[in-house]
Amino acid sequence: MSLLITEECINCGACLPECPNEAIFETRSEAEEKGNNVGEGQGEGDTVYVISYDRCTECVGHFDEPQCDAVCPIDDCCIADPDVPETTESLLEKAAKLNPDKEIDPAKVWAGVRN
Repeated sequence: MSLLITEECINCGACLPECPNEAIFETRSEAEEKGNNVGEGQGEGDTVYVISYDRCTECVGHFDEPQCDAVCPIDDCCIADPDVPETTESLLEKAAKLNPDKEIDPAKVWAGVRN
């Protein structure tokens, strides 16, 4: 599954450089202008950052936990998107496709992945 950013987002920008897949955008409009999809109702009015489910791998294959959530100063701001469930296998495949020049480690999986 992808993660999403809730309305509690304060637009601090801490998450932007941490995403290994460049899945986080400052606005929904920016994401969509670059051809990325964002979940229904997320980032409406361009008031909070958004995560594109096309690019989010929940950091599977890269880190032991989602980096956006790890650096966010707001509790429960970066959460699992219930509308985009993905298995560990599909997240690893997506990570490899998005990052053909990076080593993807199948042992790097966090406990929140729904299988």
